[in-house]
Amino acid sequence: MPSTVAKAAAPNRFQRRRDRTRHELLQAAQRVLARRGYHAAKVADIAREADVGVGTFYLYYKTKEAIFTELVDETGRLLRRQIEAVRARVSDPRVYVRASCEAFFQFAHEHRELFRIVFGPGGEFHEAVRRAQARFVADGFENITRGMNRGLFRRNRPEVLAQALVGISTQVVSWWIDQEAVSLAEVTEAVVDFIFHGVGGGRPAKAKPA
Repeated sequence: MPSTVAKAAAPNRFQRRRDRTRHELLQAAQRVLARRGYHAAKVADIAREADVGVGTFYLYYKTKEAIFTELVDETGRLLRRQIEAVRARVSDPRVYVRASCEAFFQFAHEHRELFRIVFGPGGEFHEAVRRAQARFVADGFENITRGMNRGLFRRNRPEVLAQALVGISTQVVSWWIDQEAVSLAEVTEAVVDFIFHGVGGGRPAKAKPA
């Protein structure tokens, strides 16, 4: 007769096996989607890459869209943890802008395949991407507002500036992930310099009436 310990261990082994298969499917999807793009990739390609049957894929995900959504959400969670670690050690809003940009581009450098899926040319702009961007816009809004209240940033519309910061970073990273000639330090410095000084370094000239 099986012991109580053996009975308790069996579901744990089963769950670990399920978790391992799910992880392998996600990793396979990451490689296939980065290589072929969202529209060209097939469920059969992902299953083959993970060395499982198509039927096994459908035990875990109903559609290709479902596994794509989980990949994007997981990418957002990983990046969010990196940014939260920066916030925990940085109190000056100005320093936070630089440190969070460095963390963002470092993360993109280390997870190029994921970023090609999420931000790369031809990437599927998906509800999961919008959710991730919204979280980073909210974080930027909070930091900008704090900086304005402390007199560290010029007064302006923080909701507009937060959108601009996220827009700049995501547009640059969508281009940079395939630019081997531009180093991590160079791209970070250029973006941070642009955020604080703009192109001209001063206030824009007003257009003259036609």
